[in-house]
Amino acid sequence: MKKLLVPILAILLFSCSKSANKESEFYVRGNCEMCKERIENAAKAIPGVSQATWDVNASSLKVVYDSTKVSEQDIHRSVAATGHGTEQVPMDSNAHAELPECCQVGNSH
Repeated sequence: MKKLLVPILAILLFSCSKSANKESEFYVRGNCEMCKERIENAAKAIPGVSQATWDVNASSLKVVYDSTKVSEQDIHRSVAATGHGTEQVPMDSNAHAELPECCQVGNSH
């Protein structure tokens, strides 16, 4: 019985220790390196987000997050609250108006 118990416990511990990490990539409107920093910081500020990288040229945010702590929609909302709209959540107009001129819609480098 003891010989069976050890492998069973090991399997249970391994299956419970697996994280619920998910990767996602989605459009976020932005123009420059200042936008990049703001977008990435907004995503990383959410508990459960372990990585966030915004590609300036593709306007694409790649995130790795723990789906037991945060949803992709939460990330969209956090980024949009900084004035950068996503494909699912429009930008917060007031926050957008406070962005540097180069970061606003219609302006690009």
